[in-house]
Amino acid sequence: MDLGSDLRAKGKRLTVQRRLVLEAVQRARHHVTADEVAKRVRGEAGQIDPSTVYRNLEALEELGYVTHTHLGSRVTRWHRADMHQHAHLVCRSCGAEDEVPVSVFTGLARRLRTSHGFRADLAHSAVEGICRRCAVVQS
Repeated sequence: MDLGSDLRAKGKRLTVQRRLVLEAVQRARHHVTADEVAKRVRGEAGQIDPSTVYRNLEALEELGYVTHTHLGSRVTRWHRADMHQHAHLVCRSCGAEDEVPVSVFTGLARRLRTSHGFRADLAHSAVEGICRRCAVVQS
C-alpha cells in the first residue's frame, strides 16, 4: 500500500508528523500511549507537541489506520487497526493485561443487541477483574 496515495484518495495529505506517528504505532510491539508515541517521534523529529500527536492519532483512526482501547488505567492506548480484533482482560490486583479474541464476547454482544438494541464495539473494551494468579494468592 502506498500511504501517500491512499491518503490523497481519502482527501488527506501525508504530512511528516502523520507519517512519523503512524510509523511509531506500527513499530510498537504492543499498545502504546500517545506519550509513548511522542517519545518515539521525538527521536526522529526533535520536539513534537503532544497535541500534534493526539490530533494525528485521531485523524489516523478516522482514516482506519489505527484504533484505540481504554485499559484499566483509563489511559488511551493505540495500536494498528489491521491487527486481529481483540478485547482485553485487566487485573485490578497486579495490572496484568491479557488480550482475548473478540469472539469470546460474541454471546454478550448478541444479548446486548437482542435485549437492549445496543451494538457493542467490544474490540475497544477492557474487562477488569482479578487474574488467575492473583485469585490463587487471594484465596
